[in-house]
Parts: sequence; C-alpha cells; structure tokens
Amino acid sequence: MNEVRLKRASGWFAAGREWQRALGVLSDGGFKLFVYVSLEAERDTRRLSFQQRALAQALGKSRRSIQSYLKELEEKGVCRILSARNQYTSGMLEICGEYWPYVTEGPSQAAPAPGDEDGYVEAVGNMLLSEPCVRCAYSTADRRLARAWFQAGVGLTSVEHAILLGCGRKYVSWLNGQKSEPIGSLAFFEPVLEELSRFELKLDYQNFNRWQTEKYREKWLAATASNQSFEAVTAGAKVARAQAEPKTETR
Repeated sequence: MNEVRLKRASGWFAAGREWQRALGVLSDGGFKLFVYVSLEAERDTRRLSFQQRALAQALGKSRRSIQSYLKELEEKGVCRILSARNQYTSGMLEICGEYWPYVTEGPSQAAPAPGDEDGYVEAVGNMLLSEPCVRCAYSTADRRLARAWFQAGVGLTSVEHAILLGCGRKYVSWLNGQKSEPIGSLAFFEPVLEELSRFELKLDYQNFNRWQTEKYREKWLAATASNQSFEAVTAGAKVARAQAEPKTETR
C-alpha cells in the first residue's frame, strides 16, 4: 500500500470540520471569502488586516459583493469585523474560534452559534456592560428584552451598532456639557434599534460607527480621568464649541 504524503512540507492549511461547519452556514460567495481569509490570516491570532478594495480584487468580486459577504460572515458568527476608520483604511477580520482549526489564545470569545438563544442573550449583555457609560446589572427585564430581539430575528450586528450609536451619543452629550444619568437599561437602545432598522446597515457605516464611538469614549474617559472636575471639562467643551461658531456681524 502506497504511503500518502503531502506534496509540500509547508504552506498548507488544516481544513477540516471547521470548514465543513462554515460550508453549512455560508453562501457560496461568503464561503469563498471565508476560505481566503482563513488562508491569509495569522495562525496565532486568527486575524487578517484587510481593505475592501483589495479583497474585491483578490476574489474577482465587486466591492458591493464583498460588503455583503463580510456582513454575512459577521451575522452568521463566523468572523468578527474589528474597527476600521473608513473604506479607505485597513480593517481587521478575526475568525471566531469554532471556525478555526488551530489552538490559539484568541483575543475574543467565539460568537454564539445560529439558533443559540442563551448565547445571544449573553452576547448582548457583554456588549452592553462593556461600555463605561452604562450603569446597570443586566437585569431580568434586560434579558427578557434580549430574548424578544432574538425571537424577532434581530441580528447581533444590529444590536451592537444600536449600542455603539446610543453610547456614542451619550458620550458626546456629556462632552458638550449636557447633564444626564448614565444608561440604566437595555431598553434605552430600543428606539436606536428602531432607527437603524429603517435603512441598510452598510459595512462602511458600521466601521465608521465603531470608530466614532471609540473616539468619543476615549475622549470622555481621558477627560474624567484627569485632575479636572467633570464640570470643568464640560465647561471647556462649551467654550471651545462657542469659539468655533462663526460670529455674525450686526449693524
């Protein structure tokens, strides 16, 4: 019996059950993108730096198709899309652990599998409690609302961006000197989620939304961590805004 050997000792990828699982949940185009990302990603981090234009060229697809496939990978819990400022700068794709054949110390937990209601509820809680402008204990009412979203077919990506947008607005309001309480429940984001449902959540906007919220979060944290009081910080923001406004000449 002839011995089966690899043609090359290096440059190969351990495609096995993880790829079979991905094949069962992704469209043809989505799976093709997943294969490309898997082959190009760093083995120890599961991550690949990318630009939409470069992906489109590599796969012979339009940028619109790539946007659709990227959204599919995230919605199906196969990959996470990390921050990118806009369509012209590099973003980061991270393959979720259950779709990666190598043992790694991955930087994030795998997304819940499709149909995993408890995993969905926990993922929503993790997103909610990760924001410093939120002050709540993820109550029974919050969990009930998360389950209602799951049963209504609301994707985790939509929930994530509702939380990002709502929190971003809260940080901006505080930086502008508006006094309001921290966010106290998941219900705060219901109208934001409804607002987002009225238009297509394109990848460019998702990346911009992440970047904007990160920027305002860091700015607010830096301000509150300094020796200045919160009142002094917000007063300074008001002065800066007033100085930036054009003055009208009266006669």
